[in-house]
Amino acid sequence: MSTTGYDATGVTLKATAYGVVAFLVLANLVPFLFILSVSFMPPSEFFTDPHLVPYEPTLEAWTSGFEELRGNLVNSFLIGAGTALLALAITIPGAYAFARKEFYGKTAGFYAIISAMMFPYILLVIPIMDLWTALGVYNTIFGMILAYQVFVTPFSIWILRDFFENLPTDIEEAAQVYGCTQFTAFVRVILPLAAPGIVAVGFLAFLTGWNDFLFANLLTTGTGPVPAVPVLYGTIGGGSGERVYWGKLMAETLIIGTPPTIIYLVARNYLESAFSV
Repeated sequence: MSTTGYDATGVTLKATAYGVVAFLVLANLVPFLFILSVSFMPPSEFFTDPHLVPYEPTLEAWTSGFEELRGNLVNSFLIGAGTALLALAITIPGAYAFARKEFYGKTAGFYAIISAMMFPYILLVIPIMDLWTALGVYNTIFGMILAYQVFVTPFSIWILRDFFENLPTDIEEAAQVYGCTQFTAFVRVILPLAAPGIVAVGFLAFLTGWNDFLFANLLTTGTGPVPAVPVLYGTIGGGSGERVYWGKLMAETLIIGTPPTIIYLVARNYLESAFSV
């Protein structure tokens, strides 16, 4: 009796688990398939008879979307890559100092930097626009990269500081015993061990520069280095209420989402190591 009850309970729990997993998979897969399907539909087919599989597939939305986004994707890549590289250049030595060195105001300084993550960044848009205009970096790629450091730097230091802090001090000291200077021990021993955290920070910083809309829309003009995301907003109609070409909108969404997906797949092992417990 007890064995049968136990087996029935186990089967029920397993069936429930499979059901939940199947629901979550479908909840994510069905919208993606619909987006993909609409991107291959001609406008007349979508508006007259909505369905999942296109009757007359076309690449019109993809070709027109890519043609419109081509230059903006380059801008997005330059901004995202620049944001990641500058963030790493700033936060790697900063996080290492907060993790491994002792100096006056260390704890207070660290929490002051971290507390910046709680600040509503929308309040900084107007001051940054005024300051960037005065400095001559408004409507430039460098100005965009610099602006994103305001909120990329705090979380990057937060993540990397924990990585450096959890590394054993013995290996760094052993490297110095065998002839390394403090700098070469840092470069040849500490940085390789912290590679998962560094890759994770670089990836998140790149996503910030790639996906952001607020700063990208307000710190650039139509004649400047406009990233891809504000162009996607224009495809929606820019709030004007115009009729939306849904196929083109879906194609541009997939085009913009492809590069970060590829980068994630390439760096997946590092990212899993960085965020695994």
